[in-house]
Amino acid sequence: MTLIQLLTALSGNTSVNITLQDKEENCLITFNAPGYQQIENDLGARTVLKVWVTASNAVTIQIDDPQDP
Repeated sequence: MTLIQLLTALSGNTSVNITLQDKEENCLITFNAPGYQQIENDLGARTVLKVWVTASNAVTIQIDDPQDP
């Protein structure tokens, strides 16, 4: 599943904050679920590796590294 597919599904949860992290668990960005449309296309195309529901209003998503050209 791509990141943009997952974010689209979560976008209706207006009180949920989403944190994106890379494979090394470095935080890339945190934003409110409806703000997913501001994510750049190259980031949105990455593959989702893991999803953690860390609280009732917080989700962490780990994404794969960008593909080499």
